[in-house]
Amino acid sequence: MKLFASLTLAVSVAFTPVLAADKPDTVRITYVASPFNVPSIVMREKGYLTDAFAPLGIKVESPEITSGAQQTQAIAAGEIDIASVLGGTSAILAKANGVDLKVIAAYARSPKAYFLMTRADGPATLADLKGKKIAGPKGTVLNQLLVSALVSQKLTLDDVEYINMDLPTARAALLSGQVDVVTLAGANAVMVEKAGGKVLTSGEGFIKPTTVIGASGKFVEEHPDLIEAYFEAHRKALAFMAEHPDEAMEIAAKEQKITVEDAKAQMPLYDFTSVMTDEDIANLTADQSFMVEAGMLPKDNVIDIKADLVAPSAFELK
Repeated sequence: MKLFASLTLAVSVAFTPVLAADKPDTVRITYVASPFNVPSIVMREKGYLTDAFAPLGIKVESPEITSGAQQTQAIAAGEIDIASVLGGTSAILAKANGVDLKVIAAYARSPKAYFLMTRADGPATLADLKGKKIAGPKGTVLNQLLVSALVSQKLTLDDVEYINMDLPTARAALLSGQVDVVTLAGANAVMVEKAGGKVLTSGEGFIKPTTVIGASGKFVEEHPDLIEAYFEAHRKALAFMAEHPDEAMEIAAKEQKITVEDAKAQMPLYDFTSVMTDEDIANLTADQSFMVEAGMLPKDNVIDIKADLVAPSAFELK
């Protein structure tokens, strides 16, 4: 009995420090305001993330990483825990290429909110895109829109000069005449239109984008309580938007540097329902098929979206 008691004490002492060390001091969650990510904007303005994690003794870091590819690279490198707004195509490409990534919720659905834009004197139709300089963030939903629009004209990315730029840089490049066409969304699209630019096409009819919330698979498995803390903050933001729509639009407009009227005009373009549905899975599966056909993803790397990418809890969110 004494030997058993001694062994029990030794095991307890040996494992206690490991368990204590397992709790992170800091959780790293990306902040992505563009194109029009109102829940994230409200969450930051109201301090909901800090409020959710403070009782757990955990600080929150919110690096601003807008590129989906860079977010998934940061997850792969262990530099972030949760990618708060991630294009579905970025999530698929990352998982297909071996990144330990899980989709834990939908973020938004908004095909009408993505655009190919040009200046007033720019290309008149999609057929005119051949040979043009086109700028926008690669590895994103906007990348997919461009490819789809080109395919509709029997063109590919090889038929244009495609330059990787974030949204503000692409907008500035278009207005200064450095490029012919840009892929834009949100406030940047509004600014181009107000500067005399025009829309060549929206995403409607070309893409059915589902932006998602992603996280490190290891983080999801080891820290379900911290995932729940994140969703506590996210739910508060959605509730605030529903209960105080005018104030939410004022907050979003200030962050996006647009008028409240412009913010209100954009809001109907977005569905911020978090629960994943079978329709989302179908859309993401179709996105993957398109990427294979367009040469963006090798056929051998295809994944089962529901089984491999999406966490079961994403269908059960409250």
